[in-house]
Amino acid sequence: MVISSLVVETIPEYTEAVAAKLPGLDGVEVHGVEGCKIVITIERPTVDESHDTANEISFWEGVLIVNLIYLNFEDDETIYPDGV
Repeated sequence: MVISSLVVETIPEYTEAVAAKLPGLDGVEVHGVEGCKIVITIERPTVDESHDTANEISFWEGVLIVNLIYLNFEDDETIYPDGV
């Protein structure tokens, strides 16, 4: 499982709507909202799937930028096919 932590920065009038929509994506959890910043985690099977999810969010109306804070991918079998 790949776990990443991100901050989604929004246009202020869109923050509430974006925060409400985020949990609808597979593996996304909202941990907090402060001002126009939303702290989330994404848990996906591979780095590519995690990236695809973050990329999708970046194109939503009202989203200015999606900033990666932390990424753990040691269990991604597409990177470590033999588990090492």
